[in-house]
Amino acid sequence: MMEPRITNWPNTAANPKYVSLDISSMPYIDNLAYSLFSISLAGFLLLYTVSSMYGVYNRRERNFEDHLKSACVPLGLIGAYMFIMGLWGQFTWPLPGSYNILFYDPLISFGIVLIAFALAVKCRLKLEYVGFLGLMVGLMTIAYGAEGSSIGLTQAPVALLLLYFLYGFTGILSFPVSLMADRAPDMRKGRVWHGWKFTLAMFWIFLLLASLLSGFVAVSAISAHLITTP
Repeated sequence: MMEPRITNWPNTAANPKYVSLDISSMPYIDNLAYSLFSISLAGFLLLYTVSSMYGVYNRRERNFEDHLKSACVPLGLIGAYMFIMGLWGQFTWPLPGSYNILFYDPLISFGIVLIAFALAVKCRLKLEYVGFLGLMVGLMTIAYGAEGSSIGLTQAPVALLLLYFLYGFTGILSFPVSLMADRAPDMRKGRVWHGWKFTLAMFWIFLLLASLLSGFVAVSAISAHLITTP
């Protein structure tokens, strides 16, 4: 389980410029488990959507929009939850120290990408720009994971690094996958570049591993998080 490492605040008696803050008296609001569940649920929903669309392609059907529209409702709701909880975390800082930045910054970004996806599908816009946003968020997520792991913000740096890297590479691959989704209705079976298929397979694998890992961490955190409530 990735628990935050508490860092002591500066000595306010020796440094009057610092505001006195007693961390021991602050309530520890622990919503990490459900937030990780929401990330995992979004990942599995995307996997189901991509698999359904690939099935449509193999059957030479063209009703891609039906699957996208059906997926955008739950994904949009999960994205809204991530965005709201991420903003709440950034405004209130419920976790110890820098762990708020490490966790809530990517959470907000994931929420924005999911909301953008839902709106793009609803408005029948190209997914290319949502995919490009996902690419940039993926690069940011990798940077956060690498830095958080290197400075030892958690008790499980390897798990942190792996989780952030898996979602980061998934975000990077979402850009070419979004291009495929835009062009899918005009594609015919047997005339697709093999590189597209390889990219889609890698996206599916990275997203599956990331969703499984975040779900596993969330499940393993339930007991400890329930016990340590204020």
